[in-house]
Amino acid sequence: MESPRSTAKDTKRGYVAVTSAGQGGRELDLAWLAGILDGEGNLHALVQEKRSGPNNRLRFLCPKIRITNTDMRMIQRISEIYVREGLTFFYTINRVSRYKNRRPTWKDQLEITVGSQAGVAKLLRLVLPYLVAKQVYASIFLELIEWVQLQPKRGRLSRATESYTDQPQFAAYLERLAKERAFYIDPSTTTLRAGESLVMSSELVRDDAP
Repeated sequence: MESPRSTAKDTKRGYVAVTSAGQGGRELDLAWLAGILDGEGNLHALVQEKRSGPNNRLRFLCPKIRITNTDMRMIQRISEIYVREGLTFFYTINRVSRYKNRRPTWKDQLEITVGSQAGVAKLLRLVLPYLVAKQVYASIFLELIEWVQLQPKRGRLSRATESYTDQPQFAAYLERLAKERAFYIDPSTTTLRAGESLVMSSELVRDDAP
């Protein structure tokens, strides 16, 4: 059964905007968002430090999901989905004027970021079923965040004697993420025949690939 949709004519731009509605429309939106994240999104597992007392520095996981584009309509639609799903996010303008070697064709970019552990985990759960290229990375990323959220909190008033960032499990998660991010297709070891699916060398297939 097709999901209900509404259409609105934009006379200035000369196209018909299609707006999905209902549960089926929500699934379409999440699938579309997953496609954007696959192609334009950046999933970052950052480890940052902050001062905790006069002689102590605390390391912690600061996950971020960023989408950057020059098309404000795309960012606007993403923001609408984020608002609907109850996600907290912020914007950044990446101005080309800061680049010394900029070209006349370059444009300012608008970036939308989800930057909290709870927010990133929620967003990953929403799009994970629809991701393709970044699905493995996103799965490991979500596992890491869920593991971190189960660890004792460490601060000036905490009884925890060891930071979770010092535990071998944390390092293992980061290593898995780095290995997945480093995975790539080497054009010199693939079939490049027009009209055929790209075939990778067996030497480059991931250990967890089916």
